[in-house]
Amino acid sequence: MMESQAGSIKLVVKGTFLDLTDLDMAEKFQQLRRVKSESMLHVLLEAEVYTPGKYSDEQEESCRRSSKSSVSTCEETPRAPKKPKQPAPQESQPGRTTVMMRNLPNNYTRQMLLELLDRYGFQGRYDFVYLPHDFERNANLGYAFVNLTNTDAVAAFWKAFDGFGRWMLPTAKVCQVSWSGPHQGLQAHIQRYRNSPVMHKSVPEEYKPVVFRNGHRHPFPSPNRKIKPPPPKAPAAPTR
Repeated sequence: MMESQAGSIKLVVKGTFLDLTDLDMAEKFQQLRRVKSESMLHVLLEAEVYTPGKYSDEQEESCRRSSKSSVSTCEETPRAPKKPKQPAPQESQPGRTTVMMRNLPNNYTRQMLLELLDRYGFQGRYDFVYLPHDFERNANLGYAFVNLTNTDAVAAFWKAFDGFGRWMLPTAKVCQVSWSGPHQGLQAHIQRYRNSPVMHKSVPEEYKPVVFRNGHRHPFPSPNRKIKPPPPKAPAAPTR
């Protein structure tokens, strides 16, 4: 141990560590600039005053700088995503009138669907309905296309059937209403299906799309070219 005293400062060297004792005027010294023992030692003592909020401010500034890059390195408390409010359909998509009904019971027939629409006050408010059919399983595909006559009918239809579950047959399915795409409107759907294989004479009438005028069914417009029949039903697997 070696001790050196000059004025009011005592330097105590213990091994390789320096202990600085401030005797009477410590407030006048913020750092020890140079100390010599057997070799030249340079020691810098800096006192850093803690400022409330300093480190949080620095982190926030770091976040702002890093947010300008493609990848952020600042951790952020995750927030639960807010479920967007469903806007009124006539406001969100002006001029659209064709909707798609999803999650229909697969054992529903076209006639049962038409009766459902009429029972809930939509007779005369739709002019096109199509319930696609799976010929392999002899059941519908679980969705249907309905074209309403105006945007007021669309809003009422959306309110009546989005979340609907009071089916004629026992099922836990809940209907969802969405916009049909890419085809919209009566004429677009007539053009879509008039030359479709589903309109072939070999397809039973109950599986075809239907059109209405003022609540009464009208013949579907005739095809303007030759229609190909639907693909043949796959043969059943042989039983043993």
